[in-house]
Amino acid sequence: MEKYRKIKPFNWLLFIGILLVGANLRAPITSIGVALPDIKADLVLSNSAISVITVVPLLSFAIVSLFAAKTSNRFGLEKTIFLALCFIFVGTLVRSITDISWLYIGTILIGIGIGFGNVLAPAVIKAKFPLHIGIMTGYYTVVMNVFGGLSSYGTVPLLKSFNYNIAISFMAIVTFITIIIWSVQLKGKQQTATALPKESVNVWKSPLSWQITILMGGQSLIFYSLINWMPVYLSQSGMSISEAGAYLSVLQISIIPFTFITPIFATKMKSQLLVTFITGLLFIMGVLIMLFVPQLAIISTILIGVAGGVAFGLVNTFFSLRTEHSQTAAKLSGMAQSIGYLFAATGPLLFGILHDITGSWTASLCILLVTAIIITLFGSQAGRNHTIEQSLQK
Repeated sequence: MEKYRKIKPFNWLLFIGILLVGANLRAPITSIGVALPDIKADLVLSNSAISVITVVPLLSFAIVSLFAAKTSNRFGLEKTIFLALCFIFVGTLVRSITDISWLYIGTILIGIGIGFGNVLAPAVIKAKFPLHIGIMTGYYTVVMNVFGGLSSYGTVPLLKSFNYNIAISFMAIVTFITIIIWSVQLKGKQQTATALPKESVNVWKSPLSWQITILMGGQSLIFYSLINWMPVYLSQSGMSISEAGAYLSVLQISIIPFTFITPIFATKMKSQLLVTFITGLLFIMGVLIMLFVPQLAIISTILIGVAGGVAFGLVNTFFSLRTEHSQTAAKLSGMAQSIGYLFAATGPLLFGILHDITGSWTASLCILLVTAIIITLFGSQAGRNHTIEQSLQK
């Protein structure tokens, strides 16, 4: 592991800045789910066209993640994250223009900004808070999911009072505040994600990297499929949009405590294999209940939320725990999120297309079931106690 000659005073302004960065990495996307029925009606779109809106940010995540580490090494972590926040801010405003083209353009800009933030925030935590990785990752992921939940829940009453374009633009206020606070980090020498004394590590050759990528992609596919389509699915099952939005909030509220406690207890365990395996089983149980006993959707929502919280917490912890250097952490994060989000993008897209083809949600939910099984069988192997560097020495 990287060595530190002295312990620096705790940087509270950076701590607050990282939390606010986390607040912007899900909320702009989660607000769209409950607004999809309004967007579909106002712009006269099919489910397939709506699916494209849900996929665009995930594809942006996938592409940007490949270049995030190299970009930060050139410009510095702090400056790159600042630019990412600017992309999110502009994208949120552009997306609110009532036109399908601007909706797509704004969503792409948001996806680019979040893509950079997803990769680089864990690298900042590892580089700046090496003695507090577990607790910092916990705080960061909790704030991310709290604001994600507040965004979807708060959008519902806004939709009743305003047009959808106004309702989905309110998150720009939080982003603007974050930009102001994070700008303080631009002063002084920029931190980069380079700390390897020898040759650079090729994370793509490590089986462990692919196991983490499967876990990352699988939990993302399930989350983003539900965050975008669950309100539509439940509303067509007889619920009001307000009730469907409440279920979406239940999903994210269930996620929150586990994104906080998982990194803390995971860093104290020798192996996280059993925890990761049980997480996969919870995903399977939740999807099966939603598929075969839809009247118990509240139970399935909670089970999937708990599993999603643990899985998300584990993935973000593995970026630091399964690497020995911050550069390797950034590369692993970039790989896992690039391939993972590319895999996840197929979920929301197929979810809508299969419903249009079959006229039923059964085939769509079966995608989530297969994904949960893959997480259980293969993604759980990421919990074994070794690092990327060690796996490449074998």
